[in-house]
Amino acid sequence: MTTFETGPVSLTTRNEVVLREGTSDQFDAGFRHLRGSNFIERSTLLTARQRILGVAASAQGEPVVAGMAASILLGSAWYDDDFTIELVRPANGSGRPAKGTITHRFDIDPSDWCVVDGVRVTTPLRTAFDIGRMQPAWLALGYLDSLARATDLDNLAVARYADAQRRRRHVRQIRELASLIDDRAESPPESWVRLLMFRSELPTPDLQIVVTDRSGNPFARIDLGYEALKIGVEYDGEDFHSSPEQSARDEARDASLREQGWIMIRVDRRRLRDEPFGIIVEIIKAMKARGAY
Repeated sequence: MTTFETGPVSLTTRNEVVLREGTSDQFDAGFRHLRGSNFIERSTLLTARQRILGVAASAQGEPVVAGMAASILLGSAWYDDDFTIELVRPANGSGRPAKGTITHRFDIDPSDWCVVDGVRVTTPLRTAFDIGRMQPAWLALGYLDSLARATDLDNLAVARYADAQRRRRHVRQIRELASLIDDRAESPPESWVRLLMFRSELPTPDLQIVVTDRSGNPFARIDLGYEALKIGVEYDGEDFHSSPEQSARDEARDASLREQGWIMIRVDRRRLRDEPFGIIVEIIKAMKARGAY
């Protein structure tokens, strides 16, 4: 029976199994390698969090989990499926990097790490500094917003931390993004659209705008836009807006919004990738139609 674990993963070694079962003939059929001398049962499906904890717990010494892996352990829900586990070791430390991991060797300040489930992990502030320098900037902002949703990340603290690290690579990027971090963003594409609007010198948009019907009951929540102008911008993700049923619900919802005077601008992955300027032009056109500049 295949199991899907949600708690700490159970690790074992080849010798432990041989001593317990009295044979090594079936070991390879029943277990798969995780890292070092540690193995897990082949029937176990690991979550991203468990994979990170398992790798870190079986690593030599006491490395600090950093980067995207740290963000996941701190509760972030947004990450790429092929994320790499980054481990920070002392400059004079030992231990070989394993498949799917990157080892950085430098002395990390004790104030820059905390303990999560028995594993050393960079603090939310240090993690924000690291993922906020990832390229490109729009992707980094999506990760930062997700980290902010999961922690008590403070924008001003991120800016101050970045200011103290002026010689680090891509530090200008995190200094720009620090003031834009917003825990109300509910998906990375919303963050990407917001960064596009910021860099296009548009006014700061409202986020998660709740719209009520004539009876005062909420019937829609718009990703971002300008509530005073009744201009809404929505990102249509492929997972939630591609089915006929969802498309019909979107059309009915937009019809109700139009009845209340809303101008709705829809953005999808193709538009965001191929014609970002066209999105800005459409927003500006809507603003001018409402007498705003």
